[in-house]
Amino acid sequence: MDQNLQRYLNDHLAGSAGAVNLIDNLATRQEDPEEAEFFRSLKAKVEADQEQLRDLLARAGLEESAALQVAGKLTASASKLKLKWEGMDPGELGMLEALEMLTLGIQGKRMLWVMLAELAPAFPEWEGVRFSELELEAIEQRDAVEERRLQHGRDSLIDTERRVVM
Repeated sequence: MDQNLQRYLNDHLAGSAGAVNLIDNLATRQEDPEEAEFFRSLKAKVEADQEQLRDLLARAGLEESAALQVAGKLTASASKLKLKWEGMDPGELGMLEALEMLTLGIQGKRMLWVMLAELAPAFPEWEGVRFSELELEAIEQRDAVEERRLQHGRDSLIDTERRVVM
């Protein structure tokens, strides 16, 4: 069973490596300084969550998988090619798709924290980890990205004339 937990946590670490890469890319594409700061702040939060996962692995006596980290980065690179083709600047389809991927990833992180809260009684070495607070932080992150996703969806999927009606 520990192998399954080790793999599960490492899968989430790999996904977060891809998310950091994507968020970094989004931050550099923002013309609005407030939006750029939003993505830089989000990147720092995701990196803090990565450290939390590494700590949980270590406390449980499990190992981090370098291979899965590389796989996560490779997957992110492949996704980035598609997004670049669609256009990653504000108002382009790639930006909307990037925000959708990010929203889904953050929702996955929320689900991770919920699952780990369920498992926590079996892992006394995780005592003191506030999984409910981590879940609430993930919800806040997801909602903030979702707000941007909806705006970019309106900008990239509705013609200018139709936006006036909204």
